[in-house]
Amino acid sequence: MVPGAGGAIGDALVGHPLVRKISFTGSTEIGARIMALAARGIKRVSLELGGKSPNIVFADADLEKAASTSPMSVFANAGQDCCARSRVFVERPAFDRFVERFVETMRALKVGQPGALDTQIGPLVSREQRARVEGYLATASEREIIGGERPDGPGYFMRPAVVLGCAPTDAVWREEIFGPVVCIRPFDDEAAMLREVNDSPYGLSGSVWTNELRRALPRGPARRERRLSVNSHSSVHVEAPSAASSKADRRNSACLAQGYTNDEVSSRR
Repeated sequence: MVPGAGGAIGDALVGHPLVRKISFTGSTEIGARIMALAARGIKRVSLELGGKSPNIVFADADLEKAASTSPMSVFANAGQDCCARSRVFVERPAFDRFVERFVETMRALKVGQPGALDTQIGPLVSREQRARVEGYLATASEREIIGGERPDGPGYFMRPAVVLGCAPTDAVWREEIFGPVVCIRPFDDEAAMLREVNDSPYGLSGSVWTNELRRALPRGPARRERRLSVNSHSSVHVEAPSAASSKADRRNSACLAQGYTNDEVSSRR
C-alpha cells in the first residue's frame, strides 16, 4: 500500500520502469489516462472501469421473483457496484406489475449503519459522492422519482430511488451513477430493446428474465455484456472472465493468469 494523492502516486507507479503490469479499477477517464501513460513503456494493462448493466424482464418471466430480487441487484452496497443492474427493461404487459412489486420491495429495505445486523443498505462513500448522486436525480426532476431522500441522522446515507419515464438520452439512463438509483423503462419490440441495451459503452454484466431459452443462449440479447445471468443476478463466477467495457482486457478465471505471465520458449541442442 502506497499512501498519497491518486494522481501523483498513480502516475509515478504507472510510469516507473520496474512496473511491468498495471491493474486498475475506477473511472473510465482515469483508465484512459493510465492506458496512455502505460503505452510509453509498452506495459500490460487490465482495467475495470464501471458499468451500466441491463436487467431485461420479459412478460413470460417469473415476475414475482424478478421484481422481488431486482432491487438488491442495484442497491446492494448503496449502488456502489460496477455490476449494478441500473437500467431495467420490462416488457410492457408486465411493466406495471413489475414496478409495483419492485417499489414495494425497495421501500422495505433497511438503510442504516453497516454494523447493524438488520441493515441492508449502508452509506455512500463520501459527502461528495452523495451530492453527485443527488445531482443526477436533479437532472431528472421532470421525471417520476420514487425515493431518493436523505434519512435523518449523521452519515452519508440516501434512500434508494427509482426513476420512471426517463428517455434514452437522459444522463440518469446513460451514465454510471455509482449510487442507489435505478431507471425502469417499458419496451414493446424486442429487437429495438436489444439495440438500446447495446447502445452503451459499458459491457460488464447483465440479467435476463425469461422462460424462453432462445432469449438467453448465444443468439440471445445482451451480447455486449460479458457476463449474462439468466433468471438470476449473479455477477461473479470464478470460471467466467470479466471486462471493464466493450473494449477492455479480460479479468478473472483462467484468463487472469494470461495478463500476469509471459509465454517463453527454451530451445536446446
